[in-house]
Formats: sequence, structure tokens, C-alpha cells
Amino acid sequence: MRSFSKHPSHFILFTLLAVPLVSCRAQQPYPDVIPIGHVQGKLPEGANPERFRSPLRGEDVTVKGVIHQVLVWKNPDDSSHHGFFLQNLPDDSDGDPASSDGLFVYTGALLQLPYEGHPPYDVRRGDLVVIRGRVNERFNQTELADARVLNVTPGKDLDQALAPVELELPRSWAARQRVMETLEGMRVSFPAGAVTVVGTHPKPRMGDHEVWVVGHDHPVLEQKNGTPRLFRSAHPLSVVPETISADDIHGDRLLLGSLGIQERMQNLDVRIPDVHAGSRFSGALTGAVHYAYREYRLHPETLPEITPATPRMPPLPKAAERDLRIASYNVENLYDFVNDPFDRCDFEGDAGCRGTRFPLNYVPPSEEVYRARLTRMAQQIVLEMASPDILLIQEAEDQDIARMEEGALVYGNENHADGAVDALQELALVIQETGGPVYKVVVDRDGADERGIICAWLYQEERFELLKPADAGSVLRASPGLSEDWEWMPMVKQSSNPKAFNAIYQGAPDSDPGQIGVFSRAVQVLALKDLRSGETVWTLNNHFNSRPDRKVERRRQQAAINAVLTSRILKDQPDALVIAGGDLNVFPRPDDPFDPPSDQLGPLYDAGLINVYDRIVKETPENGYSYIFRGVPNVLDHFFLSPATSERVGFAAYLKLNASAPEAMPDQPPLRASDHDPLLILLKGRDSEAEAEETE
Repeated sequence: MRSFSKHPSHFILFTLLAVPLVSCRAQQPYPDVIPIGHVQGKLPEGANPERFRSPLRGEDVTVKGVIHQVLVWKNPDDSSHHGFFLQNLPDDSDGDPASSDGLFVYTGALLQLPYEGHPPYDVRRGDLVVIRGRVNERFNQTELADARVLNVTPGKDLDQALAPVELELPRSWAARQRVMETLEGMRVSFPAGAVTVVGTHPKPRMGDHEVWVVGHDHPVLEQKNGTPRLFRSAHPLSVVPETISADDIHGDRLLLGSLGIQERMQNLDVRIPDVHAGSRFSGALTGAVHYAYREYRLHPETLPEITPATPRMPPLPKAAERDLRIASYNVENLYDFVNDPFDRCDFEGDAGCRGTRFPLNYVPPSEEVYRARLTRMAQQIVLEMASPDILLIQEAEDQDIARMEEGALVYGNENHADGAVDALQELALVIQETGGPVYKVVVDRDGADERGIICAWLYQEERFELLKPADAGSVLRASPGLSEDWEWMPMVKQSSNPKAFNAIYQGAPDSDPGQIGVFSRAVQVLALKDLRSGETVWTLNNHFNSRPDRKVERRRQQAAINAVLTSRILKDQPDALVIAGGDLNVFPRPDDPFDPPSDQLGPLYDAGLINVYDRIVKETPENGYSYIFRGVPNVLDHFFLSPATSERVGFAAYLKLNASAPEAMPDQPPLRASDHDPLLILLKGRDSEAEAEETE
């Protein structure tokens, strides 16, 4: 492998090829041929690499280079698309390390291009070609479109003709993005022994599989507890040096895609195998740098042998009769395959609504896929989560056009048919079929956002009584007695259980000026009477706005309203069990997406509530995360407990079912039913506490 001056971290002059290919220019002059680097453009210092575009966008150009990799991908309708990567030989390069010598050429449904004066040219790796086409940007990757071939010289061995650039990634994410942009379209190689830091993840839009890896000598591989992880800098197991800021970390991770594997030419289902975090590639990973869907990735030409890792799960303790298991579970766009006539953002062909983009990829592709996902989710709940007594659900579809009749859902054309969302009722039925308990679904549909996703609950019907608002406390009544510092929305004056709460946003304008309320999905409050202990259990179910680095003030106000509600509940019932949580979409103390800290959950801490994450990260730091973004574990799911509730916690964990798992693993439990790990706590019953004291 040869070092190459195109890589910003290399300072070795590129060695001329010992056996160069015959130059097309020697056979036939093409005076308008320009270096590919002129097409890509020189990346200015300080420019955003992901938004940088070709200075020749929209112009027709002629370039010459070696075809070094073919990409084949398919759409959900199984139609296939093709393209290839072209790279200058050293003699034809502009010699500028701030511009790439590689370029993607899109060919469409066939791997062919028109060839002037010849039959269509069948694209072949290793060929040296002169091509003319229009400069285009596809998903912010520079490419040639509507291309035609002017000349072809038969190919030779790629490793001799176009030795790959050794890919060295810096620790800084910003520096990493610059490196990848200056190598876009070029043939690179990542050393042997790369280790996955997350499970294989599908990209359904392109029929692709992806996985994040780090190098064989990365410090993360020295972690003593559990599978190596790229934790954020505030985590006890983080290996981020103090010189790297919290919002500019882990640039030395690499995303692998499967579109360039040579065998895909014969079989579109060839892809990176399903593996867990901690799996190791035996050989080097060589292929092209590709940019799409807001990320640079390396598509290996071939896949080395992989040594798979084994997942680890914390054992669940046995629960006494009066113990309570309570879980929070983001079900990742749980939509059914029934078109809701009252929703403009449900199926293809709908008019759409604010904030959505087509295609609507959250709708399952078929009834069979939907049913299979319900089965995986039910098995997780029953077999891996031990059938929690209460489940706080986030990100379910709010559709309610069905009624439960004789143990089955019967769909009709009535909105708000029975007050329970259909997808969760379907899930409850599958849970029973899996051997689990009977769950009741409850929700206040005022908690839905414009797109139609909502928080809701599943609770074991035989154990709990749904309290009437008049018997539960002031919060659920028409006059909840809340702080007048907020301009509360009309839903707050309703009397219901559960009950949704929202207020007019009071902060500075943010990235969503159309969101009038503090919440896009109003927080909901539920009060249940535990029939075994007689205690009232209060849960506040949330799905805060996403992206921790955006809508910061709005998210802080969302936390503040939760603090107001919990304080009101505890004022009425000081000894009540109160849990405020769900998918809060931001990190706990001391982690933060900003420096100095934005402390977006500060109002919950300041209200005297205890985040159960603090216990988890102390007891099992390797499991202290619930979501993985670009290969880095995040903590987005939280339970904030009242002091009396916190004293009763006997177990707390993020169950490692989804975030670090591949889409499916053969001959193993049904993993990856969602993109979030469930958060599960066990609250010891009063009898259990007394027994424990006697034992001591």
C-alpha cells in the first residue's frame, strides 16, 4: 500500500506508478480533459465539508481516470441503480491535497454508458476511460450524470495501477470530515483488525447494511468492562482525551457500507453480515469513499472474515408479589399497515403535513413486516423484560379507528373509535399470544404531534385501577392548580386520566417557528392505583423534541413543565410514587452537547428529582446508554424519580436489546425491535423492604 499526498495527514510524495497504463491522450488528443480535482474543487480552510459543492456544478466536463469500484443499490420496489468511482492516475492529478482525485459517475438502471462510435460500454473495474458528462450533486456528493465514454484502455490489476491511500482518521470529528471530503470518490484502505462499535444496521432506502468501526489500535479496545464502546466524554468509560471538546469527538470512527461488495453484481442481497458491537474484521477494508444521507462511508470491495462478538445482558432479579416493574420503551415509529383516513401523513399518496418528507419510510412495507415486528417486540417485552407491570411507550402511531371485539381488533371509519391507539392494541394481543399478561392501552390523544405519533401506556389490567380524576388529585381535574407563570393550553382545563399538558412556548424563536406549544407531543400524566399495595403510582410520559443541539430552550421548558407537574402531585400526595421520564432526547448531567453546559434537564434536577441513570452508570457503566448515534452511545431515555420512589429502587438497567444489536440475529433471541434500549426499574414493595430488613 502506498502513502499519497492527497491525504491531509500524509507528507510523503506520491510515488509514480512503476507500470503506468497507456495514456488515452497518447492515442487520441482530448485537449479539454481536466483533472478530477478541478471538478471536485479545492476545499477552503474553515469550509463545511458536507456542504461543499463543485465549483463546476451544472457544467459539462471531460475527465480521465481508472474505474476502481462499482456501486449497486436497490429501491424498496426492487429496482436497481448503478454507478462507479473514477480516479485520476498520478500524471493526471492536480496534485492539490485539498481536492479529491476521485469522482462518482451515475449510470442509472444499467451498468452501461454510451460510447461514441461504438456499442454501449459495459463498465469494468480497472479500465482507463475518458468520459464527458454534466457535473451534478446527489445528496451533496459530486458526481457526473448523463455521461458518455470517449475512449477506453483495457484495465490492469488495480493494486498495481491505483494503490489505495491508507486511511488515517484524526480524533477530531471536524478534522475527520475534512479528510473524508478530500478523499471523496478515491480508493482508500483501512487497516486489518477493525472492530465494530455498534451492531449492523440496515438502510432500507438503498438495500444497504452499515456498521461503524474503529481501528485495531484504538484506545477504546482497552476498556475493561464489557464490549468496547465509543462513549461520550462525560461517561466513566470514555477514552476521549481532554484536548478534544465534548462536541468534536470520535472522528476516528469509520462507517462501512455494503454497496460496493463485488458479489452484489450477481446478488443484490449480498451485504455486511449481522454482527454485534465488538466484532472484528480480519483483513484490511479497501474501497471507495462515498457520501450520502449526511455521512461519509467506505464501501469495501470485498469483506474479510469477521469474528463475531457475543451480546451481554444484565440478569433481571426475581420480583416479589408487591414489587413493581416499570419500563420506558421508545418503539421507533410503530405504525400499522392500515391507512388512517383521518391522517394526512400515514400512507403513500397522502397530502403530507408540516415537517415530513416523502417517502414516508416509517410506514411498514407490508402487513407481514409489521406483524413480524410486533412479534419481536412482544418477545422482548415478555421474555427479556419479564412483562413489566407498567410500560411507558413513546413513538407509536396515534391512529384509533378500531374497536376491540371478542379479543380481536375490528377496523372501521370512526375516529377516536375506542380511545386506545390501534398499533398498541395489536401489540397487546401479540403479547398475550406470546404468553404474556393482559395489557390495557391508555392514552390522551391530545398528546399527539402533527405527524401522528404519540406517547401511551400499557399496564397490567388485573393489577391496577385507573383512578377517576376526582379521586386522583388536582392535576387531573379541570382546575389543576398549576403555576400561573405559564400560559396553559385549553387541554389543561380538561378532566381526564391520562391527561395531556402543554403551554405556549415563551423562549426565543428556534428551528421550528411553527411549533406554538412548548411540546410538539404534549406530556401526559397517568395515575394508577396498585390493587396489591393500595399505593398510587404516577407516571409522566414524555417524548421531547429531538436533536440535543437544537431547540435547546424549548427542551429546557419541557423539563420545567415536568418539574411543575411533579411538584404539584407531590404537594397533594407527598408519599406518592412519582416517575417523570420517557425519551427526553438529551443527555443527563454531567454530559452535555455544549460547552459551557446547557443543562437542558436542569429543572428536573433542581426540583429534587433523582435520575436513575446515576445509579446505572455507577453500578454497570458499560451499560450506561440507551441509543447509539453514528457509533457513539447516548443516554436519551430517563426516569426522574421522587425521593420516596428513588429509595425503593432495587434494580435499574438499560436492557441491551436494540441500540447495539443488528437488525436480526439467527438462532438468538429477537433483537433490534427498535432503535432504543428499554429502560427498566424494579421498585421494591413495602413488604419486600420489610423482608429485606429482617434478612439483614
